[in-house]
Amino acid sequence: PAKELEAKMSAVSLEEGKTVEFSDLYAAFNAFSAAGSAPRPGAAAGGAGAKKGGDAQKGKGQQKQGGEQQKKQGGGEGKKAKKEKGQKPEKKAAAAAVVDVSILDIRVGKIVKVEPHPEADGLYLEQIDVGEEKGPRQVISGLRKFVPIEDMQDREVVVILNLKPAKMRGIMSNGMVLCASNADHTQVDPLRPPAGVPLGEKLTFEGYTGEPIDVINPKKKLLEKLFPDLKTDADGVAKYKDAAFMTTKGVCAASLKDALVR
Repeated sequence: PAKELEAKMSAVSLEEGKTVEFSDLYAAFNAFSAAGSAPRPGAAAGGAGAKKGGDAQKGKGQQKQGGEQQKKQGGGEGKKAKKEKGQKPEKKAAAAAVVDVSILDIRVGKIVKVEPHPEADGLYLEQIDVGEEKGPRQVISGLRKFVPIEDMQDREVVVILNLKPAKMRGIMSNGMVLCASNADHTQVDPLRPPAGVPLGEKLTFEGYTGEPIDVINPKKKLLEKLFPDLKTDADGVAKYKDAAFMTTKGVCAASLKDALVR
């Protein structure tokens, strides 16, 4: 194209005494324009290569982005799996403790010594033999207004042993003598076991086979939960619900019928 342009330009060169025709100028202009717009050798190949390089670079960018995304997802899944692996199992809710008469350690005892409490008009200070090697237990009872002292001496009684020891007017009490009482608490009579029951024998209740707890804490109000079901029946037999207070010699009873047991 360059040689062709040169030839055309030579053809239209002004010569002395010669007139240049418009058609010759137009032809030379077209040749010049074609030469300027023609692609240089290798330009197309370079463009294709550049495009190929750009596509390759773009592919690498996408590949890198995909790798980072995969790494991120993998890391997240790894953390999730690690968390699930290290996750502690949920603790099962503790089963509610059964509260019935079997939690009480109730035994047969005998009052071997009784005297008025020195600091309280309504209390007796008793020494009760419940068959323990360490000797009689000291128990304080609010029976002074209901039972003459001579009826308390050498009397066989029913005693709860596993109450938390407590001071009553400055003196420690280590048990509770169970008694029948009318509703307004104007009459009170200690429960009596049958004659001939060994001292320290544990009472049983049909259908209730649990073991006594070590110590009944008054703050937990366990006795208060049991009291509504402790009564004497129409014959004076002491019962927890329908289960009688049983010994190897028979049932325990009181002179008060259809009464509360406390």
